[in-house]
Amino acid sequence: MEDSFSDILKDYVKKMLPLLCAIGLILLMYIPIRFPLSKFLRPDTAMICVYFWTLYRRDLFGPISVAVLGIVADSLGAVPLGVNMFVFISVYVLAITFGIYVNTKPFAISWIGFALISLVAFLIKWLLMSVYYSNFLPLTGVLLGYVATVLLYPLVARLNVVIQNRFLATDEVIYEQR
Repeated sequence: MEDSFSDILKDYVKKMLPLLCAIGLILLMYIPIRFPLSKFLRPDTAMICVYFWTLYRRDLFGPISVAVLGIVADSLGAVPLGVNMFVFISVYVLAITFGIYVNTKPFAISWIGFALISLVAFLIKWLLMSVYYSNFLPLTGVLLGYVATVLLYPLVARLNVVIQNRFLATDEVIYEQR
């Protein structure tokens, strides 16, 4: 029996939902907000999504999704093409590598894991941008962005959990520890 077009489309959108959610959060973060530190306090919601979906639904959020997300973030941000892609792929690899230590643990452990991995990612991004501009950029903006991202992690993770439970729970894939 063949699936109808609507079933095929529904399955496709379901498989793309983590990527679409991450792109939506990137777009939300680039809404112009006017207050003194707004350019520094822009949290990297895409990095949160890369970490979250890599830990919990790697089957729906693979390297291609990470690359697409990086290109979208590079296109919207004021960074050279490829910087965010490299940073997100680094987060993806680190989340796969160290995810076995935080995947089945309480939320606080996952949050600490994200804080450590995102610190490395923000420093990589700062280093790449410093090399691009041939000058060490100030760390204050990077640290403010890092703190804002880590503090926003519980909210974005909760949104992703709601999406997982509401739309993706029927085909749940659990990655067991090796």
